[in-house]
Parts: sequence; C-alpha cells; structure tokens
Amino acid sequence: MKFTAIMILIVTLVSEPAQTQDISMSHIIGETPYESPSCTSTDHHEMDFMHGIWDMKVLVDERWVEGGFSVHRSALGGCASLEFVSYENWGEIFAPLTGRNGLAEITVSTYDTKEKNWRQVWVDDTGTVVTSFRGKRFADSMRFVGHAPHDNGSELQRMIWKITGDGLREMTLDQSTDGGQEWTRMATVQMVLRQ
Repeated sequence: MKFTAIMILIVTLVSEPAQTQDISMSHIIGETPYESPSCTSTDHHEMDFMHGIWDMKVLVDERWVEGGFSVHRSALGGCASLEFVSYENWGEIFAPLTGRNGLAEITVSTYDTKEKNWRQVWVDDTGTVVTSFRGKRFADSMRFVGHAPHDNGSELQRMIWKITGDGLREMTLDQSTDGGQEWTRMATVQMVLRQ
C-alpha cells in the first residue's frame, strides 16, 4: 500500500509541468526587465538612481574634458547592478597603469543582506579583478571603499556617486594612504544622462 502511494506521488510530480519563468539572456543582463522574488526589498534598489547611460566629463587641469561613458542597469531580476564603463581621457590617473589615458571596466554590485551593505566586484581591461569594495547608500549618494587594485594593500580608494540634479550625477574618486584618515581627490566626474 505504501509503495503504491509513493508511486502515485512520483507519477503526479513528474507529470505536472514545473512552474518556471522563461528567463532569456536579455533578462539576465538587464536589457529586458524582470523581478526576482528574492530581491524586491528597498535595499536591493538603492542603486537604481544610477541606472541609465551616462556621458562623462572629467576635470583635468581645471578644465572639463570628455571622459567616456558609463552604462548602469539592473540585472538578475534586481539582485545585481551592472556597470559597463569606458574611462577615456583620464590623463595621469590611469596612464601609469595602462600606458594610455584610460581603461575599460565591468562592475557587478550586489546587496549583502547579512552584512547590510553592498559588495562590489570589478574587472578591467588590464586584467585586474577587485573584490574587496564595500558600499552603503546615503541620502543622495552611494559610497564604496576598498583597497586599490595595483597596490600592496596600503592604499584605499573611495568612489562616490551623487545625485546633483535631474539627469545629472557626480562621481568622485579619492585615495588614502593612511588607512582612511585623510583622503586626496584623484578625479571629479560630471555624468549627464543620455537622452
């Protein structure tokens, strides 16, 4: 009797179609929006203010120069925020690392529900992978801090994305060599939302 009941249960489970959502590649990388039931909290949407395509201008020698572009989008149903960046014409910031005036980068940011902050992993076209950046949302900005990629571990870098107006953002990049006591500005970037 027990064997028969178990067989009926197995046949029933196998014969019923699974309740799945069709998820395409465009869903995964954020071209087609969808929402994961695991990532619907307000915390998971703290970076939404950066979603879009941004043209960047970098302050170099007291003047603004074209500085590439940045694409931010939600991915994996809101469980991640992707950023694709072309840092162009950034002068001496990247020249010592790349031998050129910029680099390209892909960043993945995810909200850590246990630690109540954001983790950030990025890889650039110099082959660097950085996994130690952590971030938090403040009133009108998002801040990430971590160790510099091409360093022995003593230098910290801080990135801040700030809302400065409708369709306007500012990104600043700072460094500290004394454990975060004092910070030096490496770059100030204007970001304009592309229409």
